[in-house]
Amino acid sequence: MLVNVLDLRERSYRWNSVLAVMESAAKNNEAEDADSVDEAIGVMIDYAERSGISVREAIQWAEQAGGPVTLYLYDNDTDP
Repeated sequence: MLVNVLDLRERSYRWNSVLAVMESAAKNNEAEDADSVDEAIGVMIDYAERSGISVREAIQWAEQAGGPVTLYLYDNDTDP
């Protein structure tokens, strides 16, 4: 279940091929002014990444996670 997206791309209009990183949203509980996620809900995903996927595919991937996750989007370093 996707609960937050952080777009950390420098080339923000590149959507076809990105590096997507998914982490448990509970890791953000201690951030200033953050909404709190119950750690007992669903599967806790420590870290997962996929390279070379589209922004749309990254969002669909995070939506299918077994628990609340934050999706981080980065530039794909392999792109010219």
